[in-house]
Amino acid sequence: MITAHVVNAQNKHLYENEFDEFLRRRHDFFVHQKRWRPPSPDGRELDQFDTDAATYLLGIEGGRVVTSARLIPTSEPHMVSEVFPHMCEKSGVPRRPDWAEWTRTFVVPDKRSTGLRGTLTQLCCAVMEYALDEGLSAVGGVQETYFMPHHGALKWHAEPLGMAREQNGEWYIVAYIEVNEAALASVRKILGLDRSLLVRRGMQLPFVKVNRHLAEVAR
Repeated sequence: MITAHVVNAQNKHLYENEFDEFLRRRHDFFVHQKRWRPPSPDGRELDQFDTDAATYLLGIEGGRVVTSARLIPTSEPHMVSEVFPHMCEKSGVPRRPDWAEWTRTFVVPDKRSTGLRGTLTQLCCAVMEYALDEGLSAVGGVQETYFMPHHGALKWHAEPLGMAREQNGEWYIVAYIEVNEAALASVRKILGLDRSLLVRRGMQLPFVKVNRHLAEVAR
């Protein structure tokens, strides 16, 4: 079972080795396996959304990073708003501080499983727990369509914001999952889990930031 370490701009210095491993595993997955991006000379995969607005869940098991998730408030520039807005023709691009875009998820090859209690489901559980703790309403983003049946198997409600589209032989859709207690309870039941998977070290600022304009108006 993984432990999911919450890493952000404030506590990243506590995870220098783990974060470097995370970037290298991203490069292996998104560059070499998925061929989504060109190779990087330093063997690390970064993009324009790896900013201080991002929060990462690093799934660690046996002393190594085996899975991950990157969460960004949709009120900030995010992958859907900047790259895939045309895939939100049904509901429009989400731009809410309490909605998180969930990207950069991988599972290392030896931890991939077709079973429902595997590493991917454990990561999903950690993401839902974190989202619920932080007062989020939804998590999601652009994803391969094969994730949709997995959401359904977890008894999660995932709402598409547009139609699925094919690119480079794979099908993608923008969809967001409702965050609630029932969703967390369901995935914990599947995993036979009665404890938290999250590890929080160092400074932990809230994911949902206070709207500066509203704060100034209130003064």
